[in-house]
Amino acid sequence: MRHPQTKVPYGVFEASAEVRSAYFDTEFVLRHERLNGVFQKTVSALKERTGKHMVVVAGPTGVGKTTLAKRITDHVYQDLVPNWHEDPACIPCICVELRMDSQSSFDWKELYRQILVSLKEPLVDRKRNIRPAQDARSSKVMTSGHITANRMRTDMEEAIKDRKTRVIILDELQHMFKHGSGKVEQFYDVLKSISSRTDCAIVGIGTYELCFMMDWSAQMSRVASYLQFPRYEINSNKGMQSFFNAYNGLLAHVPMELDENLLEPDIDLVYVGCCGCVGILKDWIYRAMSRAENENAAVLTFEHLASTIYPTKVIKRIIQEIKEGEDTFRQPAMADIYEELIGAGSLPVSIKKNRSRKASASPGVRMPKRDPVHAS
Repeated sequence: MRHPQTKVPYGVFEASAEVRSAYFDTEFVLRHERLNGVFQKTVSALKERTGKHMVVVAGPTGVGKTTLAKRITDHVYQDLVPNWHEDPACIPCICVELRMDSQSSFDWKELYRQILVSLKEPLVDRKRNIRPAQDARSSKVMTSGHITANRMRTDMEEAIKDRKTRVIILDELQHMFKHGSGKVEQFYDVLKSISSRTDCAIVGIGTYELCFMMDWSAQMSRVASYLQFPRYEINSNKGMQSFFNAYNGLLAHVPMELDENLLEPDIDLVYVGCCGCVGILKDWIYRAMSRAENENAAVLTFEHLASTIYPTKVIKRIIQEIKEGEDTFRQPAMADIYEELIGAGSLPVSIKKNRSRKASASPGVRMPKRDPVHAS
């Protein structure tokens, strides 16, 4: 049977395996609850950018960060600069994926080049430093070799202004900070300077590795807004339902016949297999589809899904990285801040009441309560 609320376009079901795989891989964006939440926070941070030059979004691997970049780009074009098409030179938003190179230092010149290419700057790779000949009577000019990084940056900043670019998204931002420990503040200063000189907001998106590299100093917090793109948690009925809705939404885009057991699965196994991350879940379903295609199966079953789950060692490592990243976003209690700055005797009544309440459980741990008993 096909999914009851299938979103697959007409004709894709009858297309070749390559077309169907390509559709599920790249042709749709699932707007699920976690994605919607962090998207709205990012948009709000961009609107409230007074004194802030960067918005940094960090989350676990496979949570859907690249999809978030696509949604932000669509928002800038559709809502932030809706009349962009009236100016042929206008490019409101670009997204650049930072490369991880083998060299020890970060290649700023390459980043500037990537941005210029995204801004459709002509002949980017043929730019040279030109200086006039010493003989003023001669019409010849001399080149001094390849353009420098500083000159490339100047050209990039001029292009940003000329294209009226409002937002630059830097995907895989953690690659920048891997190139130099202790240089985080310096790198932020460069990005802040570019943003300030061009009046263009910079949104950095990366994995939780960003949290381990970022300097959570007052200076950094003053010039950047830090947002978390969290995984799903199923320690409540609402959380479980939200995760199932995301899973069901992905199945609605599967261009294959579906077994009934796939529509009503062992949701705990599905959650564990993707660690609550929709990006991992989508890749997992894609692998299951490929397995079914290789077996010439007419129907995608839950057995295909179960047989393509990541090895348990990989799942355990992903969970460890997620928990370490989540810990970096945990905020201290306001009562502790009051006590440190003013003294315990000055705590407001409302904070004293909150402090006396029992601490909430850790993510993924159910609150102690009696399950409903169903009469036979």
